[in-house]
Amino acid sequence: MKTSRVSGPAGWGEIFAWCWYDFSNSAFVTVIITVVGGVFFTQSICGGAPWGELVWGTSLSISATVAMLAGPFLGRWADHKASKKTALMICTLVCVSATSVFGVEGLGVWLAVALLVAANGAFLLGENLVAAFLPELAELGKRGRISAYGWAFGYLGGLSSLGLALWLIQSGEADSVRRVFPATAFFILAAAIPTLLFLKERAIPRDEKGAEPGWRAILRTLGQHHELRRLLWGLAAGLTGLSAVVGFASIYATQEIGFTLEGTVKLFVCLQLAAAVGALVTGPWQDKIGPRWVLLGALGLWILVSAGAYGSHSVASFYWVAAFAGIGMGWLQSAGRAAVADLTPYGQEGELFGLWGFAGKLAGIIGPLVFGGMAMLFGMRGAIILNGIWFLLGAVLLARVSWRHGQPLVESGR
Repeated sequence: MKTSRVSGPAGWGEIFAWCWYDFSNSAFVTVIITVVGGVFFTQSICGGAPWGELVWGTSLSISATVAMLAGPFLGRWADHKASKKTALMICTLVCVSATSVFGVEGLGVWLAVALLVAANGAFLLGENLVAAFLPELAELGKRGRISAYGWAFGYLGGLSSLGLALWLIQSGEADSVRRVFPATAFFILAAAIPTLLFLKERAIPRDEKGAEPGWRAILRTLGQHHELRRLLWGLAAGLTGLSAVVGFASIYATQEIGFTLEGTVKLFVCLQLAAAVGALVTGPWQDKIGPRWVLLGALGLWILVSAGAYGSHSVASFYWVAAFAGIGMGWLQSAGRAAVADLTPYGQEGELFGLWGFAGKLAGIIGPLVFGGMAMLFGMRGAIILNGIWFLLGAVLLARVSWRHGQPLVESGR
């Protein structure tokens, strides 16, 4: 499929096509990673062995580490070749292909691990690449709402794919769970088609003679963009706390509050809907006043959520905590993506969103690990209140980012 190159900001049709990728990839993280995949892997593929959870978690960590390290290099290559869309297509097809055969009977543990690492790694790299189109889609002052539209639409995609998965599982057929994987793969591919067809490549290929390879070039890029570096550090701290909450929310709800499995699913739906609202409400606000107060407000809300979760002792009160957590989740993730877009110079979108992905994936590895250690030492309630320190640290770091009248100091140079 040949990519078309145009100049100027995108129209609403192309923006809507871009949003479909958020809708598409949410199906993978919701169904395969969060709800169905882990249980299927440990119970069916590993046969309920006590080491199944360890292998599952290790596989996810390996794939996240690979994506974290490869992201800036892939993005830098895509910038030089003006091939972000080509790379996005390849990542999508790898994720879809590996997901579609994950439920095949008789796979074996190691083949299943290889498929899981390939699918999750491709998903994570695709997440970086599609975000790298945001600076090209709209001018400064319009990116907050566009990021919000995509993120909110993504939460609806997660809920839609989860509904499909539950419908297949409840059919009662012997292979109903196995059918979830090809069905989800088809869902991902079908939902990504508008993006792959109508999203346009605006970058121009650059001469790579004398281009500095490797981490030295990546570190040089970070050294040249001081405010972006500070922004990424602040986002990494906040996302570390967020990843811990996401990873342990269901465990906390069942162990400390008394939720049943059915109640936990309902809680997850509540959180997803609230997150969509959080993204949509804050996007136009960010475009109007700039990223500083939007990001600091999101982290302030997360500090309050940490205190609320610590003090909650009933199902009813925890629903309120989950609703505000969902708002904060959509708020922080959408606003962070748009803030990075505002500080990204033209021609370096792939590389710098690869670094954004590096920060997010590193947070996803550190957050659950630290939370698990704190839970062992201080109990779940102690861990949830101490986890708020990450949000406080993120706020301190983000307050150091310099913005001129609410707008970024680094212009796109277009």
